[in-house]
Order: sequence, then C-alpha cells, then structure tokens
Amino acid sequence: MPTITEIGHQQFKLFINNNKFQQHVKKEQENMAKGLIISLLTNPTGIHQTFIQEVIQLTKKYYLYCDGRDILLITKDFKAIIKFNIRKPNPLFKQHFNTSWIIEIDNLNSLKKGHGKMLLKDILAISTKLNIEACLWTESDDNTKYFERYKFESIGKIGKDNENLMIRRKERV
Repeated sequence: MPTITEIGHQQFKLFINNNKFQQHVKKEQENMAKGLIISLLTNPTGIHQTFIQEVIQLTKKYYLYCDGRDILLITKDFKAIIKFNIRKPNPLFKQHFNTSWIIEIDNLNSLKKGHGKMLLKDILAISTKLNIEACLWTESDDNTKYFERYKFESIGKIGKDNENLMIRRKERV
C-alpha cells in the first residue's frame, strides 16, 4: 500500500505537468498575492505580517499559489513545489514544540535535483527570521535522513498513521 507521501508525489506529477494548471498559476499571480494580504484581516499579528511579507518577497523567485489554508510555492520551471503555512501547533502534539507558532511543511516534491532543497531552504529562512520552529511529518526513513541534513530532529513515529514528526528548532539570529 502506498504511503501518504507517495500518493502526494503521484498527484503532484499529474497536476504539475498539466498545461492548463501551469497557465492558471501564471495568470493568477497578482490575485494570489492579494489573497495573502487580505488574509491579514483574519490574522493581523506582527508575526503574520512578517510571514506574508517574506512569502511575497519569494514571488520574485517562485510562483505563488494558495490552496485553501495552505500556501504553495512552485519553481518557475514547474519542477518542484512546497506546501506550507504558519499555524499554532496541533494541541495533541503541542508538548513537543517550544514556540507558540510554527511553520508546518505539508509537502515537498521535486522532479529536478536541487529544486526541493532550494524551496526548503527559503522556507526555513523565513522560520529563522521569525524565530519560530518548522515541522513536518514523514513516513520514510530515507526522508527522515534527508530532513536531518537540514537540522530537523526526529521526535518519533507519533502520527496516527505512524508518521514521524520532525521539528527544526528555532535558531538564534
């Protein structure tokens, strides 16, 4: 049975190569940025303002796409995507975090070497600037080893489907 990550990667490959999706993403860039700015009306805190400003700065380098409550950054060649957002830790796992806000990475997929790394580093730079932790969940040992290279620490396989919670602690700036 495929893992959540494997299913997500297959879905990513289906829509990222879809020409209509690519055209839609390109056409909607201004609206996506406006949507992020409007989201400050529901979360007008300083941390959210800085988060949104930093994400909008990345639109010089990537395409921005908003998917419900999540933000996606897509490389300009449509070879990689990262899905993330700023949120409060899930109350079930709150004890594992040292900050009241986190950047949670929900998905990272790449079809070209180095592109996933580039996206990940840019999101981690935002967490460093905001002085908050970043986290993600993964099912595979290979992915665990990959994310450990970026200073994520394994908390354990505590997810409902035995996913490994990984946290990158805040860095002193």
